[in-house]
Amino acid sequence: MESLPTPSKLFPYPNGWYVLCKSEELKPGQLDSRKFAGQEIVLFRTEGGIPCATDAHCPHLGAHFGFGGSVEGETIRCPFHDFCFDVNGTCVKTGYGTKPPPKAILKTHHLREKNGFILIWFDANGLAPNWEVPEVSNEGWSEIRTTDFDLRSHPQETTENSVDVGHFSIIHGYSDVETLKELKTDGAYLNASYGFSRPGLLKGERNRIQAEIDIHVHGLGYSFVEVEVPKFGIKTRQYVFPTPIDGQKVNLKIGMSIKKIENSKKVNPILGLLPSRLVNSIVLNASFKGYAHDVSQDFKVWENKVYINSPALAKGDGPVGKYRQWARQFYYDKQENQ
Repeated sequence: MESLPTPSKLFPYPNGWYVLCKSEELKPGQLDSRKFAGQEIVLFRTEGGIPCATDAHCPHLGAHFGFGGSVEGETIRCPFHDFCFDVNGTCVKTGYGTKPPPKAILKTHHLREKNGFILIWFDANGLAPNWEVPEVSNEGWSEIRTTDFDLRSHPQETTENSVDVGHFSIIHGYSDVETLKELKTDGAYLNASYGFSRPGLLKGERNRIQAEIDIHVHGLGYSFVEVEVPKFGIKTRQYVFPTPIDGQKVNLKIGMSIKKIENSKKVNPILGLLPSRLVNSIVLNASFKGYAHDVSQDFKVWENKVYINSPALAKGDGPVGKYRQWARQFYYDKQENQ
């Protein structure tokens, strides 16, 4: 048994895509500092709308862009000597009007802006992306409500919950758990479906809610779950984005959107008297509150558990072993200890 706080030996940073923020959170001309996978980076959007992430320190004389730096047009400006770099990391101007030195190259990171989020690529060997998170249509769906938590955990641990069927009943109080679609994988993609019942707002077996979930996992940093509650005609998407901060912590961003409700009376007769837009807002607020509560039930376990390299799996655990075999692809051989 080994404890989690040894990522360089046991739990390295997995290769893959990670969410830095919602697209709307990064405005043109905005520059933010943050820590990602043990590195200090700056994230900014040019005046023309292009998002970019670079190393935090200027290659000229080492100043930190996050402390006095700024976005100027399509470049980022160093606060120390006014050196400016474009989105490719090329120095295009010095503060003296002289020719930029050839060695003044700022390291940039691969970014994608998809599905309402800005994603950054991590590869332990610095290689370019070899797979992509697919575009998903948001037509007919609400905006995505999000909240963030900083936790002592790792993306492989938090994502493992998606296939840990055993904890559905023990931690979350679900019952009648059944597998609707066996786990399948295709490269960096993992998919499985489950059904269960869970407590409703009112106590009693008659008020339990039947739900079906379809899990979509793209690498260890980008997952969403399509949830359907047939009784109420409600469909939601629940997003789970664990992004490594350093060797011990992740930023866990969770989110939810709801599909436009066609028959609000099915949810509650009273809601049938309200405008459709208001109904969707009410249901989204209530559903997101419940989702955030469910996720928070895992926090104490995540933050205090240790990783068992060869677990004593039992019938009822779910396809944890298959998940761990699939997860190996996100580490290089010299890293891999799963």
